Order: sequence, then C-alpha cells, then structure tokens
Amino acid sequence: MQNRTEKEIRLDRIRGSLVGGAAGDALGYAIEFDTEKGIFKQYGPGGIRKYELDPASGKALISDDTQMTLFTGAGILAAETASRMSGTPVLPRAGAAAAYLDWLRTQDKTYSGSRMSGGRGSKGGKSKNNSWLADVPELYSLRAPGNTCLSALYSHRDEGSFPSDFIQNPLNNSKGCGGVMRLAPLGMVSCDDPVEVLNREAAQIAAITHGHSLGYMPAAVLAHIVHRIIFPEKKMSLKEIVLDARDTLERAFAGDQNLVNMTDLINMAVYLSDNSDSDLDNIHCLGEGWVGDEALAIAIYCALRYQDDFSAGLIASVNHNGDSDSTGAVTGNILGALTGFDAIEEKWKKNLELIDVILELADDLAEGCPPDKAAIESDSDWYRKYVLMQWKPAPGEKSSSRSSARPAAGTGSPAGETVFMAVLGDITHDQGVQAIVNAANTSLLGGGGVDGAIHRAAGPDLLKECRTLHGCRTGEAKITGAYRLPCDYVIHTPGPIWRGGNDHERELLASCYRSCLQRAVENGVRTIAFPSISTGVYCFPLQEAAEIAVGTAKKFVEENPGKLDLIKWVLFGKRELEAYSRLV
Repeated sequence: MQNRTEKEIRLDRIRGSLVGGAAGDALGYAIEFDTEKGIFKQYGPGGIRKYELDPASGKALISDDTQMTLFTGAGILAAETASRMSGTPVLPRAGAAAAYLDWLRTQDKTYSGSRMSGGRGSKGGKSKNNSWLADVPELYSLRAPGNTCLSALYSHRDEGSFPSDFIQNPLNNSKGCGGVMRLAPLGMVSCDDPVEVLNREAAQIAAITHGHSLGYMPAAVLAHIVHRIIFPEKKMSLKEIVLDARDTLERAFAGDQNLVNMTDLINMAVYLSDNSDSDLDNIHCLGEGWVGDEALAIAIYCALRYQDDFSAGLIASVNHNGDSDSTGAVTGNILGALTGFDAIEEKWKKNLELIDVILELADDLAEGCPPDKAAIESDSDWYRKYVLMQWKPAPGEKSSSRSSARPAAGTGSPAGETVFMAVLGDITHDQGVQAIVNAANTSLLGGGGVDGAIHRAAGPDLLKECRTLHGCRTGEAKITGAYRLPCDYVIHTPGPIWRGGNDHERELLASCYRSCLQRAVENGVRTIAFPSISTGVYCFPLQEAAEIAVGTAKKFVEENPGKLDLIKWVLFGKRELEAYSRLV
C-alpha cells in the first residue's frame, strides 16, 4: 500500500470522526427512549446491531446531535473566515453561537418558511444565514431536540446579542449531554495555541446552552481527545490521550467545585475498560448518559475497550437504558477519528442520512480556511459558503477548483430563469417547493412506493379529496391540497407501465411531465419537485425516463418563459441521481 501523506491521514481521520459520530447517533436514535428490556426483546440479546432505516426515505436518520455538530463545525469555520477577512480576531464561540441560531430556525420553521423570512432566495436575494447549512432542506427536521438547547437559544435570540464569556454568564444550571455531543468539530481544527486554550474554548461553546460545569467540561475533554488523535504531537495510545485530556482539564479548570467528579468518572471509565465484566454492567457503573459527564465517560469506556473494532464499540455504546444517540455519537467521534473513514465498515456509511453534507463539511475542516482575505475572495466555493453563507452556486455561478469531486447532495443548472436540480432525498420532507408530484396510479387512491409515502405523510384528508376527483388517466394530472405535507399542493399523475416501448410509453411519460407543469402554472406554482416517474415497479428504463423527464421540462420552460423558478427531482438512490444529474 502506498504511504499516505500527513494531509491525507488528517482528512481520513476528520471524515472518520464526523461520519463515525453520525453513525453512532443514527444507530442510537432508533432506541433513544427504549429501556434495555425493550431493546433486547425487539433486537435480541445483542441489542441493535445495524441501522433501523426510516421506511419513507430508506435512510438511517440522524438526530439533533449530528445536526448541531454540523452547525458547530460550520460556525467555527465562519468565525475563522471572518477573522481573516477583517483582520480582527473572531472567537470560535461567536461563530458557533450564530450558527446555532440557524439550527434553531430549522427547528421552528419549515425550509420554505425560512426562505420567506430570510436566507437564500429571500426578497432582495441577500442571505440572512449565519451558516451555509441553513440552505440544506433536509436539516429542517425535528429529531427530538433537547429542551435545554432550545430554551437557551430562544433566550439568546430574544436577547439579540451574545455575551463574550458564556461560562461567566450562564443561562441555566444544566449539566445535560447536549453540550458535549456537538463539540467534536473544534478538535478537528488546526490550532497554534496551547491545548488548554482549545479546552476552554470548547467549554465556552458548550456553555452557550449548558451552564453547569459538568455540562461544559466534558466538551473540553472530547475536543482534546479528538484533536490529539487528528494532530498528534507525539505517538500516544488512546489511553494516554484520555489521561492527557484529564490532566489538562485539571489545569484549565483548577478550583472548579465539580472538577473532581468529572475526573473521577474519567478514571472509572479507564479502569472499567480493562476488566472482564460485561459492557452493560460496566456502563451501569458510569450512568446512563443523559448528563454530560456520564455521556463522555460511557464514550471513553467504549472507545478504549474497542479501540480496534469500530463496529463493536459503536454497538456497545448504544445498547443501554440511557441516552443512546448521544453516547453513540461521542463514541463514534472518538473511534471514527482513531479508525479513519476508509477503514469504517461500509454498512455504517451506506444509507446514512446526509452523508454527502457530512463529508463536505469534513473536507472543509480538513482543508482549513484560506490564509488571508485575498485568498478567500479568490476561492469562490469558500467565499460563497463562509462569507455569503450560501451552500450551492447561484444559477450561472461557477465553482472553484477546490470544490469536491465527490457526488454532491444536489446540483443545479440554469435554463433561462428556471433552475433545474437533482437531489437525493425524501420528497415527503420539506423540499423548499410549493408543489410536489405524486407518481400515482389511475385510481388516485394511494398505493405503494412514492404514492403510499405521500398519502401517509399528508394524512387521511388527502385521500378524501382524491376520492372526489374520480381517478385520472395515464399521462394526465390533477392537483389537490397538500394537508400535512410541507408544501402547498400535490400534483398527481399516473405514469405509464413499461411494456417494451411499443405501447406509447414514451409519449405518455412526456405527457405526465407536461401535464404536471401545466397544472403548476395554472395554479401559480413557481417551484415544483418530481420523483422519477415510472422507473420503479412500472419498470420504465431509467436513463430513457430521465432524458424524457428533463427534456420535456426544459421544452416546457422554453415555451412558457418566466413561469417557473425551480424544477427539482428528488431521488432515492445514487443510480437515479447520476442519471438525472447528467441532464439538469
């Protein structure tokens, strides 16, 4: 095997830490509120050992833990960029705090609602985002967000400003795990300052929402461990890194009345990792992970015990009575950094929600901010994401060569004033459009696949309205309300069944797209999302279907200029994404 450069190793570890944290989060999220008895009854004596996939999207869903971790990383990079643009130091805590307000917006607004009140696409075209992640539609999902994080951020938002020192100005006395579970990204940033400075900054970022020292000191330890793995000053075992983090914590927080409780629990985790007792018995000695020091201790225990087996460590970290997604996330952050992305088993990467976005942020953290204002301004991707706070290029804008070659979560291209886009995702989630298209059957009364998912998400009132339409012919389209769906309308069109190409299938598929777009224009809809019509159980050849779909839509736009702003395909698999992305 060819020797890797230090930069390649660092990138692999950063990717591993972010993806590992998301994997542990997704594995534990399915059982977060289950008891041990319930877990072992449902999954067997070994507990949950693989992802529980969301039936609608086919994805392993992340929780608020990974959502906030991503906003932490983006906020840190935004702060560093602001420092170099202005020449005035901007601390990571300031960038993270601002980014968390974007995360809060994803929890109390829909994606389309957020676009109306600010952010990219708002009136005047100027972004009000504090991070580019506010442009990612899939992040606008409630995933059991912690009440402490929500209430603290609402208070900060209502106040209209942030204190310079969050530890000295606490909003509460919470020691919940919501502080530690999101802080790994700070350890992924190169730092010339002494490691004690990194520790204290991690604690400050955690203290934005958690004012008790057992809520913010664990964040300092996690950032320290991740940083030492990714940026080793000398060769150290994981145990030596953990003990170094403990000793540094003692120096950085000397005199804190809760310090001994924190260090005692770290010592207990180290001790238990060497014994022969069961994981469950050992985890019971450490707690349940609902508070920060316990979540960190469980993660340290699992990482030390299974430092050569990422999967075993992840599985051990979630199968208990406590806060499974948070203990899984922190364990994954540590083991992922230690293992590296390339060595993580494929089963933890496959079907992981938002993995493209996670890897995009990981690559930005690894690459780091350009060195000065001129370099930032000449790097169009970095400038767009960390100065303009926008995710994707606007129509007609070119990306810089720095842009990743990895398949992106979505791509856009101009056709007059209409943007065409293809993304991986679930069409029943908020896609930032006014109307979605249902690949229906001729009865319009629901079915399998996308049709069934849309009816389930919309609720029974959609079926009631569909009954009044008395069906729909293949190739035609009818429009209804969206009810519980995060859009205004559903346009239903029955696609053709492929019978070898000799039964007018191509003409009928083109008619589906024309009819849907015509219904959209008639009802004032300017943004619309399609599935890949007829390529599932109706067996229409994918590549030919994609060519008909995109070609028909572009021709419609040419014949109806200025009527549509966005035509989007929301696709389940990478094969479908590749077929459509080549054409939009």
